[in-house]
Formats: sequence, structure tokens, C-alpha cells
Amino acid sequence: MNCKKIFLAFMVAASYVSVQARDGFAIVIDPKSYNEAKTQVEAYASAVEQLHGMKPYIVIDRWQVPDSIRATLIRMHSQKQDPVIGAVFVGDIPVAMVRDAQHMTSAFKMDQRRDRRESSVPSDRYYDDFGLEFNSLGKDETKPYFYYALRADSRQNLQPTIFSGRIRPTDAGGTSRYEKLRSYLSKLVEEKRRQRSLQQMFYFSGHGYISESKVARIDEKGSYLEHFPELRGRVNRIGYLDHSDHNPVKTMLMDELMRTDLDLAVLHHHGYWDTQYLNALVKPQTVRAAKDFITRYCREHIYEAKQRGKNADSLRVALEKKFDLPQSWLANALDPELTKRDSLDEAASDLHLEDFKGYGFRPNVPVVVIDACFCGSFHQDDCIANEYLFQPGRTVVCIANTVNVLQDKWSDRLLGLLSNGGCVGDIARYSTYLESHVIGDPTFRFAPTNGNTLNLDHIINEDKPSVWKKLLNNDHPDIQALAIEHLFRHNLISSAKLRSIYESSPYATVRLQALEKIALMGDDNFIEVLKEASQDSHELVQRQALRLIGKSGDERLIPALIKVCISNNTSDRCNFNAIADLSVFPKDKLLAEFDRQFNSPTVCYMQKDSVRTKIRRTIERSADKWTKDTELIVNPSTTAKKRIMYIRQCRNFMVHGLIPMLIDFLPKADADSQKALLEAFGWHNYSTMVPRMIEAAKAIAADTRYDEAVRNEATKTIARLQHK
Repeated sequence: MNCKKIFLAFMVAASYVSVQARDGFAIVIDPKSYNEAKTQVEAYASAVEQLHGMKPYIVIDRWQVPDSIRATLIRMHSQKQDPVIGAVFVGDIPVAMVRDAQHMTSAFKMDQRRDRRESSVPSDRYYDDFGLEFNSLGKDETKPYFYYALRADSRQNLQPTIFSGRIRPTDAGGTSRYEKLRSYLSKLVEEKRRQRSLQQMFYFSGHGYISESKVARIDEKGSYLEHFPELRGRVNRIGYLDHSDHNPVKTMLMDELMRTDLDLAVLHHHGYWDTQYLNALVKPQTVRAAKDFITRYCREHIYEAKQRGKNADSLRVALEKKFDLPQSWLANALDPELTKRDSLDEAASDLHLEDFKGYGFRPNVPVVVIDACFCGSFHQDDCIANEYLFQPGRTVVCIANTVNVLQDKWSDRLLGLLSNGGCVGDIARYSTYLESHVIGDPTFRFAPTNGNTLNLDHIINEDKPSVWKKLLNNDHPDIQALAIEHLFRHNLISSAKLRSIYESSPYATVRLQALEKIALMGDDNFIEVLKEASQDSHELVQRQALRLIGKSGDERLIPALIKVCISNNTSDRCNFNAIADLSVFPKDKLLAEFDRQFNSPTVCYMQKDSVRTKIRRTIERSADKWTKDTELIVNPSTTAKKRIMYIRQCRNFMVHGLIPMLIDFLPKADADSQKALLEAFGWHNYSTMVPRMIEAAKAIAADTRYDEAVRNEATKTIARLQHK
């Protein structure tokens, strides 16, 4: 069947079409869900048309094959009349499981030899980024999963062509998926018709996230005031709750999210598909509490050992010896009553799927951003994001992740578009991560504030350079940042201009956008901006600059790095990144620069000699952290299994000065090591060694003496290193 026939077969209705409608929106739904919720689906389509001026298309998925859906969306997007600029996948729409594209995630790096259900990334980027090319790997035996490998000749970065969202109710919890769908669409239409403006927001920080940096959370509020200047004023409109304020903090968090006047919530914490991790063990304040803390900590390890079939008694003895504990402290570690109490305490520390029903938790905040691993795993039978949606409360959309995520990612990027006419789908499409998704209605938006009437969806779809040049001077920092993004895509903004923007902008949002884009250019202006950004007044900008210093490895950045290392007021997370950076630079040059700076009389400490010793030891220990392992890659005595392990380790930690050694080793290596090493090179697209890695990869890609799989990996690596 050709594309035209597929297209016509898919199209069921284009309901509620307005003459003025210019942009289209596809509601892709399976036949059973459409029949069960036809009235609610058409009411939703009507609301999209009437409130957002978009032409809704109801597209019935009769084949349950992702290829056909994608072909239809491409056709609808390219049509001259009312092209589709967004889509939502409703009901039992097949899930694309993407492989060979881990570099497009923020943190996911699983060995693909493991079970493909676990080692693939569930992602609707298959559907909404038309610039990607895939090879089909077939359907799962029992799940509605279709596996796709990113091709070597595909674009190797994400730039979604349209925005998208996923509404996938299941029968979990004893309620029919169709009943959930009808109820959700009904409350969604009601919430859309309220046309509320963004007047109140809230953010939360869970234990262990970004090193529990207080400076990061202080500056985060400053970011929200940039995103939403209308929230400034005498009345406090930005609430904050930290896990350390209460233990357990769960009910307080639920109370906040049930507020009927709250419009937006951003939640930072660790997570899993069925859990939001909120609290750790209670930190002791008394001697008795200290004992309880120690014994509870040890019991957790003993419980875990027993669950894994290990000898719990042996571990108990080892813990007693390790911490010099009296035998009486852990003698009853497996007592049933104590185990039950610990289990209840643990359950109270976190928010679980069953808590929505068990506590009667009905979140009312319409938009929730869940900055956590796995909470948006819509491919599972249930997940945290789904529970937020399919409750009687007013929450209608979440931005959440299908797999694990990087803690240091820019989680609130362009969030201010929400009060400037942008929809939730626009926010997720610019996160450019394979795992980040809109769970719920992607067209949901707040009423624009301050008279702002920009039709951002249409502007983004038209993508006219002349418009972006004008918007570069817009008063709102997020609009400026969006303009920078698109001018960069059109190659219409130079590194000199980006440097000028960074140096002159009072907005952290704009400076961070300029830093991200100039980093992709990798020239001398990038190095100069990094030097300045490493001392930026905003914690997130400084933190990202420090990450990029490690990713660059340019030795001109050593003085800037050492300056951060000897500062006595570096935030916890920035200090974390600075220490990690030390491992990619030569030890002798780091120590020489440290001695030069620290011996200056301008560096003042009460106990300067002891501080000098402490920092020097940290540099000595950190600088050699990965060198030996990297050198073992080229050692002839290293086993094949160990060599692959060390190469895979290089994806996260690369000593830039050793890259020439690895390049020299490439022609001598076996095919598996060649493929793995080329793939590892691709992760270091900010490295000062990029030109040499590209040269080596091009030679391999053009040489038919290498295995086809190796040459394909070389082709992918070239594109990745060139940011293409």
C-alpha cells in the first residue's frame, strides 16, 4: 500500500474545522479506544480547534505498526493545507523501542547485549523527529513493542519536527483503560476551557539529588523569576519544599500538589517507574538517634542480602567488624516485628503508585514536571506519570522520562514559553533527549500574560530566520533563547555573536543557551566563554561550564578549573563536577597551576597549610583516576572481555591526552574493540581532540578492509563529532 492509500485509510475525520485554522494537530488513536470514547475524543478535538486555532485530525490506527503511523504523520506535516505540527498518541498505540542511539539520551548507557526490553529506549522521538532514519528489528513476542535501530546514515542528534504527547491508560488498579480515558479527556476539556494563566508555581527537591546543593535551589528560584516575570511582586507565588524540611515529607508534598490554585510544579528527585524517592534515613540529632541511624542502615543491607539469597548472618558479622559494633546492636536484625516496622518506615519515605489510592491523593496542579528517572515509563503497565493523569484531580499533563536521566541536565529549559503562548509540547521538544516525554495533552497551554500574543507553535513551524532575528531582541529571556536556538540551526549566528550575548546578557537563561550553542562550535571563543562561565553568578550556568571544561580537556582551561577548586564557597554540585574534571587533565600541569595560584597571598585560609595538603591530595588522587584503566585498553595482555569493559568506561570518562594513543591502537584492534572504541569517541564531541578523532574515523569509514559494522560505527561517530 502506498503512502497516499495509507494516509486516506488512516483519516477518519477532520472535526470542527475553522476557516482560520492554519496548523494541524493529529489525534492518533486505536479503533477500540476511539469507539469507547468517541464523544470525549471529539470534544477534545473541538477544544483544540476552538481554543488553540488548530485543525484537529482524528487518525485511526488500524494496523498497529509504527512505520505506518510515522509515514502518515510525515505526509500530514508536508501537506500544503493545514499541515500537522503536533500529535498525541491515544490508547494502545505501539511503542517504538529505540536502539543504537544511546548518545541521544542524557545518561542511558546499557550494554545492548542484555535483554532488549531493558537495553532499548521507549521513545516517541521515532514518531515526531522526521530527520531520523531507522532499521526495523521486528516486534516483541508479547508486548506492543517494536524495535528500531538508528541507522549510520541518519542524523545523529535530536530536532523533533513536530511536538507530541502520549495518553496511554491501562487496566492497572482495577479500573478499565477506557473508563480512565473517558474520565481523563472529560477533565482535560474542562481544564482547557478554564483558560487559566500561570499565577502560582512550586518546586521540590528530594534527597541525594545534585548533591543536595542549596545554592542550586536558591538560584533555581531566580531562574523561575526569569521564566515567569509575572510571578515577581509582594505576594509570594513560588513555593519550595525540601526533603530535609520534614521526614517523612510525603504528605506535605501531596498537600502542596493538591492545591487548587497551583498551576505548575517541578519535582526534582530520584525515581523509578513505580516510585518517587523523597526522603533518606532521618539524620541523627541525638545519641539515641545516632544509634538508630546506624542499626537501621545496617539492617537495610542485611534485608537486601537475604532477598538476594546471600548469607545474611555473614554480612551481619562483616558489618559488626567494619563499624566496630557490639553484637547486641544487630542481633535481632531479622526479627519479624522489626522488619515490619522498617518496611512501614521505608514506605512512608517515598511516594508509590498505591499511595494515590491508599491516601486518596488527588493532584490538582495541571502541569507537573518530574525531573527523575523512569517516572514517565508509559510503556509499562503503569507508571507514576500515568497515576498523576488518571486521577479525579485536575492534573492533565506531565513531562517525565522513560529511562534514567542525568542529574545535571538543564531541566527547566525554555519553561517560560508556557506563559508566552507556548504549549507543553514545545517545552519537551527542546529538551532534545530521547527519554523525555509529554505524558498527557501536549497542546495544553496557559493563557498568555502581559498581553503577549505570540503564536509560538506557528512561528516555530514556519521557522523563518527573519522572524528569529527580530525575536533575538525580545524582552523575554526565553524568547531570546528560542531565537538563539533557531538561528544556530540556520547557521546564522557566529561564535563571536554568542560570546557577545553571553558577556552582555543579565539573564541566566540566555547565558546558558549561548554557552550550550557556542560549545558546539568548539573554537577559541568557546574556550574564552568557558573561562568566564566557570565563575558565573548563577549556579546552573557555572555547573554546566564545569561539565564542559571536563568534556573539552583543553589545557588552557586548567587555570579556571583550579580557581574553582581552591575557592572556599563553591557549591556542592559545582565542586562535584570540578573534582570529576581533574581526572581528564595531566597531573603535573594541574599541580603546577595549583601551586602557582594557592601560594599567592591573595588566597587566604585560617589553616592554609592543611587546606593546601587536602586540595593537593585531591588533585593527585583524581588526576590518575582513569589513566591506568585507559592504558590497559592497548595492553596486549588485557583480555578481550576486560578491554571492552575499559573501552565502555571511556564513554563516561575520557583522558583527552590519551586519545592519540587510542587512535594509534584502532587499526591493530579486533573488530569488536574497534566498534566499541569508535562508539566511545562519539561521546566526546566537545573534546579538544575532535579533529583527530574525525580524521581517524573518516579513514576507517572509507577503508573496505574493515568490517561493515566497524565502518558504519565510524560513519555515526563522524556525524556525532560534527554535531550532525
